[in-house]
Amino acid sequence: MSAIRKNAFKTTFLSFFTGSAKLTYERATVEHQSFELTGGVIGVGGDKFDMNPKGGLFRAAYKFMFSQPENTALDGLYIKPEYAISFFDHDMPDHERLHSSKQTVMSCFGWQWSANMMIFDGFVGAGVGWGNPSEADNPDRLRYHHGFIERFSWLTLTFGLKFGLAF
Repeated sequence: MSAIRKNAFKTTFLSFFTGSAKLTYERATVEHQSFELTGGVIGVGGDKFDMNPKGGLFRAAYKFMFSQPENTALDGLYIKPEYAISFFDHDMPDHERLHSSKQTVMSCFGWQWSANMMIFDGFVGAGVGWGNPSEADNPDRLRYHHGFIERFSWLTLTFGLKFGLAF
């Protein structure tokens, strides 16, 4: 029997298609709980709207695990409160640069599973957000760490699939 893995590095691989690269570190703290720290670079990957974005993002979450299998520290159904912030510059149609920063507090639900050293994590969430407007808030534009709904500008949505290595 191998040792229980309490740490993981994960990437949100779909984020490359929306123009950012993210790396997450997770550590089990006590039984049925862990924390996650995510850092990212905005402007890596897809740039569908030719906005030339450059910036960064940070996310912090604390997970509460349910239905955790025996002899695992990171597997199972979970809920996590999460704080996220992004800051970036991007081109406007008149070729000026616009600075934007966004913050949100969300509640996310997910399921995480590990097999040997591989770990997989899928989640969805919603919350409240605030920040200064940007061209990226147009309905046709991509969002970098959470989605703002135009009609309800305070509502944020998130979802993702992460995979990585547990150790």
